[in-house]
Amino acid sequence: MTTNLLNACVAAGVRGFFYASSACVYPESLQTPGTDVSLAESDVWKNPPPHPQGLYGLEKLASELVLKQFDSRLEVRIARFHNVFGPLGSWYGGREKVPAAFLRKAFAAKIANDAPVKFEVWGDGQQRRSFCFIDDAVEAVLRLVQSDCREPVNVGSDQAVSIQELAHMALAAASVDRASVVFEYMTGRPVGVGSRNSDNTFVREQLGWTPKISLEEGMRVTGEWIQFQIEETVSPMSDAERREYLRVLQTSDVVDLQADAITFAILLPITSRGSNSPGDCLINLRNFARSLFATTSDDIARLGERYAVRIYVAVDDDDAFLWEDDGRSVVIPILRDEGFHDVVTLRCDRPRGHVCALWRDCARRAYKDRCDYYILMGDDVLLLDSGWMRAVHQTFAGLSSTEHVPHGIGCVAFTDTSFPGMPTFPVVHRTHMDIFGGEVIPDCFTNQDGDPFLFQLYRRWGCSRMISPRIHNELGGSGAARYEKVHAAGWTFRPLDDATSTVEAWLCRNAPEVERKLTLDVVIPCYRVNMQYLDAFLALRPSSTCTVMLIIIIDDPRSPNINELMQKYGHRPDVRIRVNPRNLGASASRNRGLQESAAEWVYFLDDDVTPGENLLVEAEKAIRAHPRAAGFVGNAYFPSADSVFTAAVHLAGVTYFWDIADKIEKDVPWGVTANLIARRNVLDGVQFDLRFPKTGGGEDIDYCRKKRAYSVEHGGEAFWTAPGVKVTHPWWNGGKRSYWRFYMWSKGDGGLIRLYPEHTYRDSFPNAAECVLCGGQVIFAGCCIALYDVGPGLRCIRLGVALVASVATANVAHDLYRHLVQHPERARGMKTTVTGLRWVCAIVEGAILRVFSEWGRVVGILERGECDMLLKRFDWFCGRWGEGPKREEMENNRARLALTLGIFALFVVFFRL
Repeated sequence: MTTNLLNACVAAGVRGFFYASSACVYPESLQTPGTDVSLAESDVWKNPPPHPQGLYGLEKLASELVLKQFDSRLEVRIARFHNVFGPLGSWYGGREKVPAAFLRKAFAAKIANDAPVKFEVWGDGQQRRSFCFIDDAVEAVLRLVQSDCREPVNVGSDQAVSIQELAHMALAAASVDRASVVFEYMTGRPVGVGSRNSDNTFVREQLGWTPKISLEEGMRVTGEWIQFQIEETVSPMSDAERREYLRVLQTSDVVDLQADAITFAILLPITSRGSNSPGDCLINLRNFARSLFATTSDDIARLGERYAVRIYVAVDDDDAFLWEDDGRSVVIPILRDEGFHDVVTLRCDRPRGHVCALWRDCARRAYKDRCDYYILMGDDVLLLDSGWMRAVHQTFAGLSSTEHVPHGIGCVAFTDTSFPGMPTFPVVHRTHMDIFGGEVIPDCFTNQDGDPFLFQLYRRWGCSRMISPRIHNELGGSGAARYEKVHAAGWTFRPLDDATSTVEAWLCRNAPEVERKLTLDVVIPCYRVNMQYLDAFLALRPSSTCTVMLIIIIDDPRSPNINELMQKYGHRPDVRIRVNPRNLGASASRNRGLQESAAEWVYFLDDDVTPGENLLVEAEKAIRAHPRAAGFVGNAYFPSADSVFTAAVHLAGVTYFWDIADKIEKDVPWGVTANLIARRNVLDGVQFDLRFPKTGGGEDIDYCRKKRAYSVEHGGEAFWTAPGVKVTHPWWNGGKRSYWRFYMWSKGDGGLIRLYPEHTYRDSFPNAAECVLCGGQVIFAGCCIALYDVGPGLRCIRLGVALVASVATANVAHDLYRHLVQHPERARGMKTTVTGLRWVCAIVEGAILRVFSEWGRVVGILERGECDMLLKRFDWFCGRWGEGPKREEMENNRARLALTLGIFALFVVFFRL
């Protein structure tokens, strides 16, 4: 590595090269105990051949010799450091220098207020060393690189002390009474050479450098910094955690370089059941092991951060095919053949198909073995890309940095090519196991949903990520598995919320500054699969305090645009695309979206709306302002009504509730699902009622009323309006004239009359549709009479036709009066360019459209056999505006009926009916 660096420097035209060497290059034979040994630079070659201290010293000396070969091409400077210490250096974990270790123990004892203080010293305390403060070392390096000195120089103190004396200095720096201290000498621990000191004669001559900061002063400054680190660490801890932490700080452990590797525990349940042949599982296992070896060997062999793999195999106790007669598992030779020798086999007594239980067993053992990362894996999986261990570790480090959480908070998932966008086979850190007491997932999981549970859990802190390295699930995934799939019913409610509370409590103790993010899932039932609209949805971005998943439920499995959608967005972990087996309707699609969701809130959008600027940010603002609400109703605006028909739609009252957020502030009775937010993480059992028509009509009102009732009954609030949450809805069919949609909506919403008697009232007067029904009955009666007596029958038919014509005329006349004379101000806020005679035509068509809608409601009532619901009305405001809307509706029906009867009388007189 050093040679590569030197060659690269030469190639790049670098002028100088500084090398940090070590006092370990000096012969061990010179560093005997009993006397101070001052080592001069030339002492490296005494008592040949050279015998530096350990492989570390040999590597440093060899590198110095390599550097000499580049002396003619680079300005090489070499410093041999002798025990440099100071603030910002390692102070725990086994890699710290002895001054930091002693200061840590002293201050931990002081903070713990222990008496007596047991002070641990490795060896007998008579070893002698010199210690150089970091500021002096930096000064020496600066002088060296600016000098002409090409020979190695010592950078260290030439004032040696015994380790015992250094311990006394540490205790003094922490103001610990020496009389209360009991020294524990651990003579079995490594102590290094007996004596070492720096001879600074040469460095003084060459650089004019001498250490200025005394050892006592350096210990004081370093001690203050270490005290601050300890106090900051223990401040959020409970008393029990604090005592244990301080106890651990008063001890030191030998660093095991092998154990020091970052260990990935592969949690691997194996079964021979469910395959075409029992031997298939061994073929799958061998393929898995080969892919594991191929994708980890580079990370394991790489210099720098060290990685290791340990496989925990769980096999059912009664899976006879996988056990030898002597109790050994047949899977071990296969794993060893493929290069894996660190394998732990667990013989498990679990019900068949309980994969999650086997994962839990493996995880408990791996946790006991202090593994770092835990991967919920399967034996039929193939890992496709190398470097995934490094990617996982770096992703967790990135989460810690960007989300400001302790390292290990989070969940990382592979990119699963067999189930795009789904976080299968997740990775969690030992921190997760600490939080949950060694349990990787709750015991409510059988063999499904455990992986998305972990992903959704840490999503609530923005700490779930999907990395680019891929895996492929040979069996299972979105297809069939070798066992009966058993889903954990309701895991997105109580189990997820309980786990969230557990993590939140842990963070409150250990990182109180970390705050949860809001989770919001956008559900879009999609029949059109229009990429123009979907691109706009999928370009939406939330704030940094909210995590959003977009769930698209395609309701036309034959759409030609599905492949394009999958290719563009199927890989995104924040996008979930599901395709219905057939056209099920918007309500069924929304229900499927609810089942896919694990967020606290769900946001319903129509697939043809154009979202407003900062839509998700505005939605989050509304939720945070009223976190106890049942939901929120946004505004769905329409483009300008530039035709007679589109103006008529407004005038008929069809779009009144689409922008209700501009008209009511709180306890809004309901909102259209084109732009509706609802709380999801409550077990209210509320879904969209499929008794309403597939084409819509009433299901949104029913959904909102049920959500509101549950929320209010359980101490929450009703629906609030969110006027800043805006979308634009296009005119249906591009604004082309069609009444069928409104007719079908009314057929559906008529069902609300029986469902909600508390919001229903009886009208004393029939509306237009009921009058038309009467006219139709008269016509039908005339037809029946005509079968026996043509004259009276035809007269009856003419009376029925006259009644229907009178109804139409009266309703048109009444609406002209209302909009032109009685309440012209109500239409002034309408966004339209229709004026003059076209405006009059729009009023006329609006009246016809209203009557057509009312007729749909009557037809729906008749089809459901609810004839007793005739003359009953549903209060669309659900009492929110008192009796006013009811009185106005009844007054309008009274006036229209009177006008109808008057016109009918004129018809009878004029045409002598």
